[in-house]
Amino acid sequence: MKNKLIISLLAVLLCMGTAFSQARIILPDSSQITGDPDSLDLLPRGSSHLDHLIHDHGAEADSLQKLAQMTIWHLDARTGNRMPAVSDTLLHNFQHSTLPDSYSIAMGFLGPLGSPAISKIFLDREETETFLFNNAYSHYLKDPEKLLFVNTRIPYSRLNYYRAGSAQTREERFDARLTSNFGKSLNVGLDVDLINARGFYAQQSVKHNNFSFFGNYLSDRLEAHALLHLGSITHFENGGITDEQFITDPKAVGESFTSLDIPVRFNDTWNTLKNNRYFLSGRYNLGYHELPQDSLRKGVGTFVPVASIGFSTQFTQQHRRFLSYDTAYVNIEGVQMQQIDRFYANRYYEGAVDDSIHFTSLKNSVSLSLREGFKEWVKFGLSAFLEYDLRNYSMRDTTGTGYRSYRENAVTVGGVLNKQQGENLLFNLQADLGVVGVNLGEFRAMGDLETGFNLAGKRTTLTAEAYIKNLRPKHLQENYYSKYFRWDHDLGDIRRVYIGGKIHIPFTQTTVSAGVENLQNHIYYGADKMIAQEGGNIQVLTARIDQKLRLGVFNWDNQVVYQTSSNQEVIPLPTLSIYSNMYLKTKIVNELSLQLGVDAHYHTKYYAPGYEPALLQFYNQREREIGDYPIATVYANMHLKQTRFFLMFYNVAPQVLNKNESFSLPGYPVNPFIFKLGLSVNLHN
Repeated sequence: MKNKLIISLLAVLLCMGTAFSQARIILPDSSQITGDPDSLDLLPRGSSHLDHLIHDHGAEADSLQKLAQMTIWHLDARTGNRMPAVSDTLLHNFQHSTLPDSYSIAMGFLGPLGSPAISKIFLDREETETFLFNNAYSHYLKDPEKLLFVNTRIPYSRLNYYRAGSAQTREERFDARLTSNFGKSLNVGLDVDLINARGFYAQQSVKHNNFSFFGNYLSDRLEAHALLHLGSITHFENGGITDEQFITDPKAVGESFTSLDIPVRFNDTWNTLKNNRYFLSGRYNLGYHELPQDSLRKGVGTFVPVASIGFSTQFTQQHRRFLSYDTAYVNIEGVQMQQIDRFYANRYYEGAVDDSIHFTSLKNSVSLSLREGFKEWVKFGLSAFLEYDLRNYSMRDTTGTGYRSYRENAVTVGGVLNKQQGENLLFNLQADLGVVGVNLGEFRAMGDLETGFNLAGKRTTLTAEAYIKNLRPKHLQENYYSKYFRWDHDLGDIRRVYIGGKIHIPFTQTTVSAGVENLQNHIYYGADKMIAQEGGNIQVLTARIDQKLRLGVFNWDNQVVYQTSSNQEVIPLPTLSIYSNMYLKTKIVNELSLQLGVDAHYHTKYYAPGYEPALLQFYNQREREIGDYPIATVYANMHLKQTRFFLMFYNVAPQVLNKNESFSLPGYPVNPFIFKLGLSVNLHN
């Protein structure tokens, strides 16, 4: 029956054909959302920089494209600068955005939505966070610089709901945004993001609860942004399945079973992570009123900001706990130990494992900015900032009988030089330097530069980017105490140098990019799951091509990444990673659009990272290669007026191929063949 359903959808995909139309949204640039007390009075105008930004996000169409009275931006938490952003209401590939696979061309994750994940594309990995345990959930966590701030003439709401599986294995996510303006200047809103995945394998459930209250106030003189976020994650850990033969060769097992029957390593064991953030940013604009030429409107002028004085404060509370009730005693080679203990070589305290770490950070910063474009001859903007960060840690002490506390502080100075208006040359240069405290000597200098030319009537863009970083090790990389893992290290500074470039050719719908990075003193988790540092130099070369093909209603989008690491034991990477999406895109009637297709993620075999629950980290294992097998879906994605919805069959490859190697990480198969559906409704009235 499953095969017939898949074959029927593929037949429709190959036979369907009708008219097609394509649209895109143009968003305002930075000058449009900074110079007027009512940014909604400013109509969007063309910008090659934003066209390229939209292309990078795949925003060929947007369910808010007719809503010209809404502006959206991200905020630089240190300087208060606002940067135009793409909305989260895309029509194209909406179904794909609901999967863990969507965060990169090649992802490693534990199976359920909301579980720990790592990109297998090295350039997609972010810097290690101060609170190390955030790294595994970075795609799901909320912070001020990821938040989309809004200004809208009419109240706006977005409701999303995705669901898969039966009652016993159900995986669902509900996220919503409600926001409204109160007058021209004040906007307030609420974001809710709830994930409840029971898991298709035993002891694998995941629950996320995220609530964000946000707002902004914009006037001639004063700009303010605020965020209050309360978040928690509970993730049951099964340690992976005990025998991969249940997936790769189920007939050899010799008995009937479901995915929930496959034995796993852990029982009644879980990680919890709490993330609360309180953020407030304010900026006072210095400037003048420019009087109009029209004498009939004498006395009425437009405020022109020249410079800004800003401040921000951010208080973060984070807590991680690893707890297990898998405490039945067993005898292993004459030694009595708890059930979970048998998977670990060391035990630094007796009793049930209960590792708990508390972390708080209080950041305060002040900034001074010179605004771009207040006069024709002022071709760039300039910002400088000073930041003080007070951090506190609390974790088990070296004896395992109590808790120890540690406090550190860091003072950072830095600046931003950018040009975001015009077409001939755009750039963004940033630098920061640690001057006092634990980050003394830490240094970052990053920049990107964009230019372009017209080809066949369309703007072809060229981008160059580079950075030099000297990073201090994090406290938890040097000092860590728990039941199974402990270390005290004096690690050296990490040095990273990167240079790369990109060309986007809209005439052929092609984007080509390449870059090389040199790393020295790279910190990683070795095969023994202990933290280690490689003193030598490692080079990582990355080349990528994004190519879109279209013939009538037929579309074929491809993203291909080539990577090579000079030291595969320290930085293991798949040589080739591919995301391919073949689909029909058409309108069935005037109001209903349809995207019907099949897509797949694929990468070559390599020693993919292992996952260690007791550390909540990924480590370099050398026992099992993962890859050379597609994770594919068959889907129908539709849009009707203010509503988006999709139907999807996930992980269809085992239904049509003679083998099943659908693992994302060693011991962690992806969700089995399942049916998934989703609905998104935009309300703006």
